[in-house]
Amino acid sequence: MITAIIVFGGMTMTTSCTDQNDDKTTDQIGENRQEFLNHVKNNMKFIAENLNFGSWHMANGLNIEFNKEVLHNPEFEKTIIPLFNQKIRESIQPLSPGSELAESGYKYQATVDFSSFNYRFTQRLDLTGFDVTPAENFEIVLQDNVWEPGEIYHIFLLLKSSGPVHQVISDIMSNDSVAVVMLIPENMKMSISSDYDGIDATELEGTFHHKFQPVSGSQYARFSASPWTISGSVKSNVNETDIERQMVTDATQLDFSVTQNPTTHKSDVTLSFVHNDRKMLQLQATNTNLNGKTNLMQINPGSSLLEIFAAIVEGNSIDNLVVTLNDDLTTKLQITDCHKALQLAIASGEARRSYADEATIDQYTQQLNQIIRGELTCKGVNQVIPMQLQTVKVGVDYIAMPALKFADEQGYVPLKQLLEAETMEYAFNIIDHAAEPASDAMIVVRQLVRYMQSLFLAYNTSQTGENK
Repeated sequence: MITAIIVFGGMTMTTSCTDQNDDKTTDQIGENRQEFLNHVKNNMKFIAENLNFGSWHMANGLNIEFNKEVLHNPEFEKTIIPLFNQKIRESIQPLSPGSELAESGYKYQATVDFSSFNYRFTQRLDLTGFDVTPAENFEIVLQDNVWEPGEIYHIFLLLKSSGPVHQVISDIMSNDSVAVVMLIPENMKMSISSDYDGIDATELEGTFHHKFQPVSGSQYARFSASPWTISGSVKSNVNETDIERQMVTDATQLDFSVTQNPTTHKSDVTLSFVHNDRKMLQLQATNTNLNGKTNLMQINPGSSLLEIFAAIVEGNSIDNLVVTLNDDLTTKLQITDCHKALQLAIASGEARRSYADEATIDQYTQQLNQIIRGELTCKGVNQVIPMQLQTVKVGVDYIAMPALKFADEQGYVPLKQLLEAETMEYAFNIIDHAAEPASDAMIVVRQLVRYMQSLFLAYNTSQTGENK
């Protein structure tokens, strides 16, 4: 999916961008093209006028602050990791002869019960660490008295578990003699709230559902061998009480589902983004994963996001990707080799920046066309429009650009010939408003990747020390 975004980045937006051709007059343009572009321009106008990212921007800001104060705070790691390891040590029990784990060669079992890891971690005002107390749920309280003298500002994280638990053997935490079994609750409810200037508000809340299928013939599941599904819904909200913060009233909802089947090497992803009760984006994808997994420990901490993406997509293909914008404009893509597509896109970009000639860039374009297939559809005008890449000169550079083929015209028309000023202005409005929240979201992703690396490293280090 990332490769599709990189290769066809902004394509749905910019393909909706015109009713004028550089080489033709309006009278010469086919009716199919004119109808489609007029319809798309109206869609773009609606999105530009109605879409804002106030709550998304605020939620990202909370996430960045939370990650800084918690996930990347050595004082928090010093508090939670020893407690986590203590709970594991306290749970270690010798296995009964003849039990499934004993028959698998283990001597002991340790249990990590995520449904009962219920503590409140309260940050000290002097930022020297966290105080830990038992609680009904898993809670983290950040507090700060710097912003407003005499006032204490709080951010609250709450995780509440419910439903049955799935028994999952952790290959990472287990060793030759001890099997670490994680008890993962089927349902979790999350919320992030704050109090500021006397205003209590829940800015982010969500529900998550986990399904793990036990390995055939076993009562336990394994991440590496069991089909699993994680789904959920995350909501962000800026309500009327937040107007004092100079935020526009705004509500978003992100619904998602990810299913992975290690046996068939297939995964399915669905995602929808709803803004103020209107579905702005819907995504469905079926993928094939031939490398089995991505090992974060093999990614250098200094790796760029592009290198992280390259590691993720290696061995993957997108069998079918369907992205619908504003419940109307739909892009369909198939990419037979995501890693190769990403490599070709990167190489083409490097050649372009070195002022490569048209023939050189076109070699990359044609190779991309061999592994990428695409089309656009539009409910409003009932058209299916084939799409491929063409090498087009833009300024002094040649670039592989998406091109569309309308039924009543000969050949493919590149985006350069479809761009029209008014629709471009709407596209610019949308991109401009989305740029900062998107940048914040990338920061959040990078922070989480770094945290996973440090957590695995910290756990492996502590295990090595204990084994010695």
